[in-house]
Amino acid sequence: MVINASSALRARVRVAFGAFALAGVAMLGGCQTGNSSSGSSDSSFSTSRADSDRALLVKLVGDWQFDGFWSGADGVKHNVQGRAAGVLVNNFFVMLDIQTTSGELAGRTTREDGSMLFAAEPGLGVTVSAWGDASPSVTRLVGRSESDGSVLSFLPAQGAANAVALVVRFDGPDRFTTQINPTAALSSASYTFTRATK
Repeated sequence: MVINASSALRARVRVAFGAFALAGVAMLGGCQTGNSSSGSSDSSFSTSRADSDRALLVKLVGDWQFDGFWSGADGVKHNVQGRAAGVLVNNFFVMLDIQTTSGELAGRTTREDGSMLFAAEPGLGVTVSAWGDASPSVTRLVGRSESDGSVLSFLPAQGAANAVALVVRFDGPDRFTTQINPTAALSSASYTFTRATK
């Protein structure tokens, strides 16, 4: 992954990821506008909530610098720095591509790149699908907005077997923090993203 790509290349990548994302949603059962997680069949409420959540996700769009750390079971903190680019895809998704400039992400040797696809799905909530260069699998989390939209909390879509949790906390329009497994005893990570200056 190259973050400093040309505008034409970035546009092609966005189109490709958008098509992939839409195909994935269709394979997972498509748009679920009539079925909220509470069992309600009020599709206008589900769609309205998803639209509000999408407005929150737009805060991730832009060029970012980040720094932070991860720690493993030994409790030793490993520093990491990097950059990220968040783009709006098909008006419904936000793709956040992450690249390290120093250190590695989440404790894996040579894990330097990762991507997160955020969505607000009617009837399901806010979701994130994440993958990186050191993992052949995709992690899917489902969450909700809290604290008047300043916090997004995610838990594993498949239950407790996949013990990854994510919290995104917005600290104004130019800064947000991600915490991975914030209450875990074995491993955790915290990254602070600041909008890059031109």
